[in-house]
Amino acid sequence: MAARRSLDELLLRRWDLAASNDVMRTDVNETIRRRIPGDLGLVVQFNPSHVKSKRPADQQLVTPVKPTTEGFNFTKAKTTEFLSGLHFITDDAQCIPVVQPVEMEGDGGSEVEHFVLVNVSPLVRGHLLFVLDMNLIRPQEMSEKFLLYALSISQSMQNETFALGFNSAGAWSSVSHFHLQGFFFPKIEGGGSTNFPVVAQPREEVFRASGAIVNVIPKWKTTCFVIEPEDGGKMVFVFPRQQQCENGVGLFTDETSTDASVHSATVHAGRLRIAVAELSGLVIAGDQVAYNHLTEKIFNTILQNEISLPTNEEAVLINEWETSLQ
Repeated sequence: MAARRSLDELLLRRWDLAASNDVMRTDVNETIRRRIPGDLGLVVQFNPSHVKSKRPADQQLVTPVKPTTEGFNFTKAKTTEFLSGLHFITDDAQCIPVVQPVEMEGDGGSEVEHFVLVNVSPLVRGHLLFVLDMNLIRPQEMSEKFLLYALSISQSMQNETFALGFNSAGAWSSVSHFHLQGFFFPKIEGGGSTNFPVVAQPREEVFRASGAIVNVIPKWKTTCFVIEPEDGGKMVFVFPRQQQCENGVGLFTDETSTDASVHSATVHAGRLRIAVAELSGLVIAGDQVAYNHLTEKIFNTILQNEISLPTNEEAVLINEWETSLQ
C-alpha cells in the first residue's frame, strides 16, 4: 500500500503541475536572490516580471471592507488555480481542529467551504493562497475561528521551510476577501536559515499567561511579538504596525543616471511595500536598484520610522494583552 502524502507534499506536487501548465503569471525561476550582510540574515529578491504581472494592490484597502461585484475576489479565480479543498474537523477534546484535503472532482466540490489556490504571481515555488469560507467572501480581517484554522494548517505541514502569513487590510493585502498566504522559504546560496530570518532571531520573554509565552525580538527594529506554547509547538509572529505606505521613499538612489538635471542620483518611490514576507525577513524588491542597494541599515530605518508602533502605543498594547490573558 502506498504511503499517504502529507498535505505539504500534496500541495507542492499540484503547484508544480499548475506551473508546468502555465497557470502562473510569474516564473519563479527568473527570481534572483541574495543574502544581505548583517546580523539579521535578511534576504532580498527581485523578479522583473512580478510587479507587471501580479494582481494590482488596492492602495485604498486600508480597512476591512465588503467586496463589491466589480472588484476581484477569489470566487472569480479560474478553475486551474484551485489545488485542493480543505475540511476542518473539530474535536471537543482539543482546541485546534484537524485539517484534511478534499478532492474537488464531481459533486464533492460543491460541499467544500475552504480552498487552496496557487498564487498566480508567486514570490517563491509553492506560494499558496488558503481561502477560508470562500463563498461567504469574508473581509480581510482575522477572527478567532480563522486563527485556529491557520494553526491547524501550520501544524499539518511537515516541511520545515513552510510558513503561513496574513496581511490585513491596511498592511498591503491586495484582495478584500479573506485569505492566508503559504510560503515555502527558498534555498539561498551560502546556506543560512531554512525558514524566514525572523524565526532564527533570539527572543526575550515579556510575560506568560494561559500556558503561552509572549516574547519580543530585541534586534528586530519593529513591533513584533512571538507567541509560543509553554510546552513547545508552533510559534505565532504578530506585527502590529502603522498603516501601509510606499516604503523607503528617498532612501534608494540610482547611481547609473546620466541626467545632469537631477541630483547626483535619481530618487525613486514605490520600490518597497513592507508586508508580512518583508517583515519576516524576505524583502521583495520592486526594481533592480532596490535589489542592488538594500542594506540592513536601510531595512532597519524603514522598520523604525515607517512600520513600528511608537513606544508608548506598544507599551499600552502589551498591558492590554497581559490584562486580558490573565
